[in-house]
Amino acid sequence: MNSGKLKLEKNKVNVVELLNQSIAEYSDTDVYSSKNLNFILNTFQPVIDMNLDGHRMSRVFENLINNALKYSLKNSRVFVDIDNIKKGIKIIFKNTSFYPLDFDKKDILERFTRGDKSRNSNIEGNGLGLAIAKSIVELHGGIMYLDFDGDLFKVIIELYY
Repeated sequence: MNSGKLKLEKNKVNVVELLNQSIAEYSDTDVYSSKNLNFILNTFQPVIDMNLDGHRMSRVFENLINNALKYSLKNSRVFVDIDNIKKGIKIIFKNTSFYPLDFDKKDILERFTRGDKSRNSNIEGNGLGLAIAKSIVELHGGIMYLDFDGDLFKVIIELYY
């Protein structure tokens, strides 16, 4: 499968294991320690095998974990839920933001776009993480979208078998 120069190399991948590995990679970082976040993975079964490009999908998870680390309230929890849906799975990343979520959901998924610049100008980043994640998910035939509920920020990914 190609999109421009990006070629997916799909194999059987355990999504739960891949998510656990991605979370573990960040557990030793300074940002993780300074925020004192607790990542909680909830899944409907311990092994969920899908035909994915594990390297690319880990990039998606790493971008979303990094986003949660940057924008979550200190001493809070980040929930990652994997739910069974018709013909696939739904992965939901949920974190409590340290500032109001008063920007357009669609805009924030565009390249070089971040939330209110005056609030997050001291946070490193270039506004590419969510756009890259969305592109990779779409290359896999899935969808990615956002939902806000007050200060609760949700990234929802649907992947299909």
